[in-house]
Amino acid sequence: MDIGKQLLSFNRHLALERIGGDEELLREIAGIYLCEYGPLLEDIRTAVSTRNCDQLMRTAHTLKGSLGTLGAEAGAKLAYALETQGRQQELHDAESLLSELEGELNVLRSELEAVVAG
Repeated sequence: MDIGKQLLSFNRHLALERIGGDEELLREIAGIYLCEYGPLLEDIRTAVSTRNCDQLMRTAHTLKGSLGTLGAEAGAKLAYALETQGRQQELHDAESLLSELEGELNVLRSELEAVVAG
């Protein structure tokens, strides 16, 4: 599918716009995301491997919201695609979408670590 390859991993300008331009708040949100995304990603992995559509839909939706707030549009689009597959109970592309999402989140992690470091 290759959804993530068309967009930047992290759009700092968009993230700041969404939170009123507050750099300190951006650092705080980035730090919270870095603590919380790992368990969400693990839940998505489990949902895909066990073909648990409801869990996939809920967890991908939660991750999508976090990524959207951060201006991480590529990751949000991938999470939305997984959420949609869970909602439709049609997981035909779930494994490849998960793989793309994992790659995107690895890039995003390093970008957000730099934001947190200031």
